[in-house]
Amino acid sequence: MIVRFALIGCTVLALLAAPAAAVAPSSGWSSRTSEGSVRVSADRNHITVCDLQDDGHTVEAEYATSMLGVYTVPDSNQHRFGCGTDRTFISRIDVFKMCVTRNGFRQCEDSVWIKRR
Repeated sequence: MIVRFALIGCTVLALLAAPAAAVAPSSGWSSRTSEGSVRVSADRNHITVCDLQDDGHTVEAEYATSMLGVYTVPDSNQHRFGCGTDRTFISRIDVFKMCVTRNGFRQCEDSVWIKRR
């Protein structure tokens, strides 16, 4: 009986220790393609979207917050190389995705859901 409790205790400790390793300091979350990138800060309050090519395509980031707001952040200078930023004041960013407009057609990457750390 004592062996069972010891085994269960070790299992519980192992499960509790695993998330602790994932809580290590982080630089945030990001998504990148050859055309652009999106980065969310570790505090989940700042988002930056960058157009990485001067190719006539527009790069934007869409994001949703913990207060159910949905927002769009364009890069700073439309279709040329550059970045744009935005921030939240009360809520935190929960999900984001990068979208590229090519020849009038908008295509978005898969959404990146932020896991709490």
